[in-house]
Amino acid sequence: MAELDQLIDRYAALIERYHRTLDLLSDAGVRDLPRHIQDAREYARLIASRAGDAPTIVDVGSGAGLPAVVIAATLPHATVHLVERRRRRTAFLELACSTLGLSNTRVHGSDVLELADVCADVVTAQAVAEIPTLVRLTRHLHADPCWIVSRRGEREVDDLSAVWRAAGLLAEDATVPADYMPAGAEFLAEPLEARGSLVAVKLPGGSACQPSA
Repeated sequence: MAELDQLIDRYAALIERYHRTLDLLSDAGVRDLPRHIQDAREYARLIASRAGDAPTIVDVGSGAGLPAVVIAATLPHATVHLVERRRRRTAFLELACSTLGLSNTRVHGSDVLELADVCADVVTAQAVAEIPTLVRLTRHLHADPCWIVSRRGEREVDDLSAVWRAAGLLAEDATVPADYMPAGAEFLAEPLEARGSLVAVKLPGGSACQPSA
């Protein structure tokens, strides 16, 4: 644990060093960095509890690497794909992963729609988009099953049926009760220490990779 703490401290120091030069975080974001890092550690804990300690993870809109860099450091047997379109932030992600020796990471300087040949057990995002949109953007990458994990504010997820439709688990014109849950699907929300919640949705039936016969 001490070694992990030291690794994360080195990552935080990199953010503090480069945040203005590379437009990584606002000054307020840097002041809140300990909270952001703790939230990222909660991502790692939740992922390990649901998908094991060696999943393939796609992080959408990785920015400065929260939560993906912390997840990769915490789960060294996982494979973490960091997807970020902004060039300066991609450069920082490559620098951070190299400096920290995170050989289980892959940095992609592109849109997630262009990502291919990846079978994601988990998709993460830090308030990049509403969960139904995130599901649609990454549906071509989903393993069977795939967990979608994202931080949300007080409202969390308003309409789960929109998530099921985005995943192809519910017809667009279907009418279902508010608590409808497709077979094999799961939903959970865990409060974060500071504010908001960590929301996780399990989606069965992904097509990116199929179980062998």
